[in-house]
Formats: sequence, C-alpha cells, structure tokens
Amino acid sequence: MLKRAFLAATVWLVGTTGTFAAPVDLTILHTNDTHDHLLPYDSRAGKDLGGVARRAALIKRIKAQTPGTLVLDAGDVFQGTPIFTFYQGDADYRTMDQAGYDATTVGNHELDNGLANLLKQAKGRSFKVINSNMLDKTGKHIFLSKHVFERNGLKIGVFGVLGDDAQGAVAKKHQQDYVFVPPLDVAQRFADELRKEADLVIMLSHSGLEEDTDLARKVKGINLIVGGHSHTKLDVPREVPNGDWRTLVVQGFQWGEYLGRLDLKVENGKVVGYDGKLLPITRAITEDASVAETVDSYNRKIAKEMGMVVAQAPTGLSSEGKYQGDSALGNWTADLLKELTRSDIGIVNSGGIRASLQPGKVSVGDVYSVFPFDNALVTVDVDGKLFQRILDMTASYLGGSGFLQFSGVTFRIEDQQAKDVLVNGKPLEPSRVYRVATVDYVAQGGDRQPLFAESKNYQSQGVFLRDAILDHLRKNPTITPPATGRIKVPATHQPARIRD
Repeated sequence: MLKRAFLAATVWLVGTTGTFAAPVDLTILHTNDTHDHLLPYDSRAGKDLGGVARRAALIKRIKAQTPGTLVLDAGDVFQGTPIFTFYQGDADYRTMDQAGYDATTVGNHELDNGLANLLKQAKGRSFKVINSNMLDKTGKHIFLSKHVFERNGLKIGVFGVLGDDAQGAVAKKHQQDYVFVPPLDVAQRFADELRKEADLVIMLSHSGLEEDTDLARKVKGINLIVGGHSHTKLDVPREVPNGDWRTLVVQGFQWGEYLGRLDLKVENGKVVGYDGKLLPITRAITEDASVAETVDSYNRKIAKEMGMVVAQAPTGLSSEGKYQGDSALGNWTADLLKELTRSDIGIVNSGGIRASLQPGKVSVGDVYSVFPFDNALVTVDVDGKLFQRILDMTASYLGGSGFLQFSGVTFRIEDQQAKDVLVNGKPLEPSRVYRVATVDYVAQGGDRQPLFAESKNYQSQGVFLRDAILDHLRKNPTITPPATGRIKVPATHQPARIRD
C-alpha cells in the first residue's frame, strides 16, 4: 500500500517539466555494497543468501510486471571475494549488464585497483557510470556527471557522488589519479540543473547514511538519495526534512542480500505517495540461467584452487564487533602479524577484515574472502609518543571506519582517548621506539590513519598479508580464537554507523 508522501499542507515538489492528467507510477530498484558477492554465501544472518543470478531473475520479473522501472546501484560493486581478485571487476559489471541495471556510481572500492582499472571495466557497458565530483587534472568530469532517464513519460534526472568518508578510504596512491570535490560543493548545482530538465531528481551516493542525511538537510531539490557505504539496512525509506522540502533516503544493507524496491506515485508534477521495502534474495528465487552461466564461467576457472582446504576452525573465527572494540578475528590477525615479523606490536585495520570464518573447514577461497585486498605486510618504527597519538586517534574512531585491532597492546577508551596503555604488559614508554607490524595501506596513511606517515624505517616484508596467512595455516591447520577484551570501551558507548 502506497503511503501518502507527507501531510497535505506540505507540498513535495518534484519538478516543473511535465504536467500529467493522471497519476504516474515509477518503480526504483536499488542495491549497494554488493562487494563482488556474485555467488550465494553463508553469514551469521543465514545460509545460502544472495547471488547475482537470483537478483537478476527478480529484477527481470519486476521489470516485466511493472512498466516504468529504473534499476540503480550506489557503488562498491567491486572487491570482496576471489572473483574480483582474479577478474578485477569484469564479472561484476558484466552480470550487472545482464541483470538490466540502468546506472551505478563510484564507490571507494571501485578504486582499489586504481582509476585506470575502473575505466577499463566501465568501457562498453550498457548501464551508466555516473559521478559528479571526480574530475581529471584539467577540471573535466571523468565519468558521466548526470543523465536523464525516461520512464512512463516521466523524466528522471540522476547524478552521483563519492562521499567524504569514502574518499578518505581510497588508498593514497590512487587518490592522485583524480581531483575530488566535496559532495556539498556540487550537489545543489546538479540538483538545480536537473530540476530544469527532469520531473524527479535522484542522487546516487556512496557516502554513508550520516553524510546522506546531513546533505539532504542542506540541499533542496533532491527527491531521492540511493545510498551506500555504511551498509545500512533501511527496511523503509527515511524521510529527511529541509524546510518545506523532503528527501527520501534508501539503502539496502550489503552483499546483495536484498534488492530494494521503492514505488513512487507522481501526480501533476508532485510525489503523492510511496512504498519502500527490501526484498530478500534467497534460494526460493530461481536463478536467471544466463547470469548463472556467466558467474560459473568465471568461477570454475578458480574453483579448484579456491576450494582447497588449508585449515579447520572448529568454533569459527568471528569479526563481529570489529568496529566496537577488539574482535576474535582482529586479534588473531594482529597476533599473526606480530609473530611473523617478531615485532613489538601487531596492527590490522578493521576495514581490512571483510568477513568472518565460519565454523568448520577453511578453504583458500575463505581466506581470500576475509582478506581480499592486495595489502603487503610491512613493519615501521614508532616511538611511544607517536603511538599514544595513534591510539587516541583510534579511540576517536570507535564505532566506525579507521578503528584498529591490536596485538601486544591493551588500553581502555575514555573521552575518545586511550588510557592505561600497556605494551606487552608494561606501561607505554614515550621515548621508546617500538617495532610495529601492519599492512602497507595503513602504514602509508590509509583508512584515516595519517599519523603513520610520521613513523620511521618502513620495511616491506615482501609478501601479501593474505599469502602470509595461507602459509601460516598450512603449517598450523587448527585455528583457536584468542580471547577478546584487549580494548575496554565505555559502557555507555552507542554503536555508530559503519562506513565500509
């Protein structure tokens, strides 16, 4: 049942280009943060979830039944499973084409292998890659900055942004490939331009719910924000007021577990009602045969190698709570970094851990899914004074991106600072130099860790973290989770929105 958009006294204008004698229906299907989960997967939420072939079948069914459907994605299609590692995004974009997507935008993980790779993968696709705040060195837009679609006689203007937090998550070396313009500096201009060209204005945003909500409160003229980056499960759309204006914000969790559906009713140039929901992608949906074959054509080339069992995790190894304190998987990984390099301290960024290890057999593919990034193992020297600053910065990130996991270190968080710091059981010494093992992404200032640039004696260990872990597991094939509790968090701490 369609909801009335707002109270009758509040007019939700949607454009000035057209006048319609009868209500016009528009359906928006949307996804975000699918992260290369082309195959069904198991998670804490359940087994045999998602799968792009099932999602494609549902999209095609809805489009066949519902004239006037637009299919949109809010970015981070890339990165997360071995299929991306080996095929660099080609499989993701090819199946999106087959599924019938109309547009996507650029997420931070689309840039994991650099702008050149993204441009290569985007070339020749039927759907549009829309971004309005990434420019080349001459000031020109790298991607299509906006596009007007037409459905059921309605003109729908779409523009797209990479958010501030997402920009910060891009590796420093890849940030050099383009000029970033803050979303607030472009959003009003594109909203105003598209209001002259279209009946509805949609922003594809890879920014996170917090940034999307803030932008909607400051920018008028956007009817709908299709969001991503925070992996938020919005079961129903969020209405954001801005004076006499209202913007809807939708987001559909992660990994293709859901397909978002938003039905709009437009009458005389105004949105008069909407209904939004998330449609679960489960085994009850028969796969689209052509998309299933495409996925299989990529997967079968690597399935044998990825299916090799290297270890057992009798009780699993969970990454749950990795942004809210220390996690079992975070501690295990940091311990391994410390052990392999014989360092004083081991550090891994929570954002570098992309999944949990489920109880039972651990395959090569499982390790690739947990550690998908080509991050190299490195060591740096950090004096105690600088390390205290790094810990304080980490404490300020509690609940969100930039939070770190530690080995050899315990502390408590109070007033966004690290207190009672112990390094291997002894108080932190400001003048002592500690050897720290981490990954190159963090050591080079990535994941909101600029203080690491002040460290000394950067040394690459000549191996990817993922490969070092696989080698360790082959020699030590039984995984025992370490205890948690290395980081004490305030009892009153409220979990923040995760940005990934």
